[in-house]
Amino acid sequence: MAKIKQQEVFDFVRKYTSKNKFAPSLEEIKNHFRFASVSTAHYHIKKLEDAGLLRKQENKARAINLDIEQKMIQVPILGAIAAGSPIEAIEDRQETIAIAQSAISGFRSNDVYALRVQGQSMIEEGIDDGDIVIILNQHSPNNGDKVVALINNEEVTLKKFFREKDKIRLQPANSTMNPIFVEPDELTIQGKVLMTVKTAERIKPTPLIKNPLPRKSLSFGEPNTLFELEKPPKFPSTRFQGSKTKLLNQIWEHIKDIKFDSAVDLFGGTGSVGYMLKSKGKQVFYNDFLKSNYLAGLALIENSKETLDENDIDFILSVHSNIDYPDFIQKTFEDTYFTDQENKWLDIVSTNIRQMKNKYKQALAYYALFQSCIIKRPYNLFHRKNLYVRFANVERSFGNKITWDKPFEEHFINFVKEANEAVFDNNQKNKALNYDAMFLDTKADLVYIDTPYISSKGSAVDYLDFYHFLEGISDYTNWYSKVDYKSKHRKFKSEKSIWADKKRIAQAFDDLFRKYKDSILVVSYRSDGIPTPEELIKILKKYKKDVKEVFRSDYKYALSKNGESKEILIVAK
Repeated sequence: MAKIKQQEVFDFVRKYTSKNKFAPSLEEIKNHFRFASVSTAHYHIKKLEDAGLLRKQENKARAINLDIEQKMIQVPILGAIAAGSPIEAIEDRQETIAIAQSAISGFRSNDVYALRVQGQSMIEEGIDDGDIVIILNQHSPNNGDKVVALINNEEVTLKKFFREKDKIRLQPANSTMNPIFVEPDELTIQGKVLMTVKTAERIKPTPLIKNPLPRKSLSFGEPNTLFELEKPPKFPSTRFQGSKTKLLNQIWEHIKDIKFDSAVDLFGGTGSVGYMLKSKGKQVFYNDFLKSNYLAGLALIENSKETLDENDIDFILSVHSNIDYPDFIQKTFEDTYFTDQENKWLDIVSTNIRQMKNKYKQALAYYALFQSCIIKRPYNLFHRKNLYVRFANVERSFGNKITWDKPFEEHFINFVKEANEAVFDNNQKNKALNYDAMFLDTKADLVYIDTPYISSKGSAVDYLDFYHFLEGISDYTNWYSKVDYKSKHRKFKSEKSIWADKKRIAQAFDDLFRKYKDSILVVSYRSDGIPTPEELIKILKKYKKDVKEVFRSDYKYALSKNGESKEILIVAK
C-alpha cells in the first residue's frame, strides 16, 4: 500500500502521462511537489516501484513506465543533435525514454528513435536546449517539416526543411539566426520530428550505498598490527590545497617504528594524516582552527559509527514548510561562485543541515556539502570572483566543465557515499577539536605539525582566504558579520595569522616547539620555506636532542608554480 505522498505522486504521474502521452521527468515531479531536489522525487518513485505500481529503468531519463491502462514503449535515445551549428550525432542505444504507444499511432516502434537537443535554434517551435525530440525514420519530408538533416555525411542538425529552386534551405526557428543552404546531393534526411519531450532532467546520481562491502586491504601503508578492522577504511577523495593524502605512505614509513599510542594532528586540515593514524589503531586528537575543517575531523575521526541514511538525505534535500529559509548566500554571493539556482540550493540545504540534532550526522552532511562546493569551483578555491570561467567558451588547461556543471545534489550524494564508507571504529576514544594550536592543552605521545607555509619569496598560504565560503557555511548565522563587503569575492575580514607573517613566524615555531617539547614532534615542511629547514632544525634542537630530516620528496602540489620546492619531513625525539 502506497503512503499518502507516494499516492499523490502516483496520481500525478498517471494524469500527466494520460494527458501528454509520455511520462513526466523527475524534474517535473520535483517542481510539481516543490521538492528541493530530484533525488526526493526519485525516492518516491522507487517506493512506488517497490509497491509494484510502476517501473523505472535505472539511469534512464523519463523511463517511468506505469502498470496502468496506458501502453508504454521504450524509445532509444541515439545521442545529441544540434539545434544550432551542425554537430556530429553520437549513437548510444543504452539510454531510452518511455512514451505512450498512442503517441506514435500508425507507426511501428522500430520506426522511431529519440535525440537530445543541444542549442537554441529551434526555440520558436518550442524546442529548447536539453529537450528530447521523437523522430520518425522517414526520408521524404514536406516543406515546413522539422527534420534531422545530415550534411555531407558528416554533420547533423535539427532544422525546418524547405525546397528552394536549386537548393535546400534548412531554416532555424530563431529569428536571430541565419538559414543554412545546401545542394540537394549534399543532404540526407534521416527523419522528421513527431513530438517534443520537454525536459531539463539529468541522469540521476549513483544510489547511496548504506552497507559498503568490506575492503581487502588498507588504502595506505601496512596493515595495522594492534587491531583488526572488518572493513578497513578508505579516506575520501579530497581537493583541498595542501592535503597530505598522497604522502601518507611516506609519512607512515618514517614513523611506524616509533613507539607511541596517541597523537595530536595539530593543524589537521583535511584530516588525512589523523585518519591514517586512526587506521593504525592510535588514539587521535584532531585539531584545526577553521571550523569547516574541524567538522571534517568530527565526521571522519571522532565519529566511530554514525552514517547518513535515506531518511537523512531525504530531509536534507527537501523543502520543509515549517522552516523559514534565509537567502544570505543568494543575496551576498550573486554572480560570484555559483549560479542563482545553485545559491538558492545552498541556502536551503545548509539550513536543513543546521536542523540536524546528531552532531556526527550533521558533520558528515557538512563534509559532503563542502566537497560538493569545492569540486564545482575552478581551481577548487574561493579566492576570487570567477564564476564566468565556468561558462566562458575558451580552451582550458585546468578544471573539468562537466564536473562544474553537474548538479549539486549529484555531487552531494556521491560524497555522502564516500564519507559513509570512511566511518569506522578503531576502539579508541578519538577527539576532534577546534582551537588555535597555541592554546590547545591536549597532551599526546606524538604531535604532528603541518603549519601553513611562507615561501622564500614571502608568499604565504592563507587557508581562510582560500576557503572562507566553507567557513561561512559552517557558521551561517554569524556569517554576515565576518564578511569584507568591500572585497569583490566577499572574503572574510582580514585577520593576518602569525603563520603568514614572515617577521613573526620563526618565533611562532619556537613557541610551538617549546609548548610540545615533551612529545615526539613530526614536522612536515617545504624546502623553500621561511624560516629555512636548517633554521627550523636549529630551533627544534633547543628542545629536542635527536632531530633528523628523514626525507625530501619531489611531490608538487596542485596549482603550485614552484617546481624546485620539495616536501620535507623532520622527526624530533
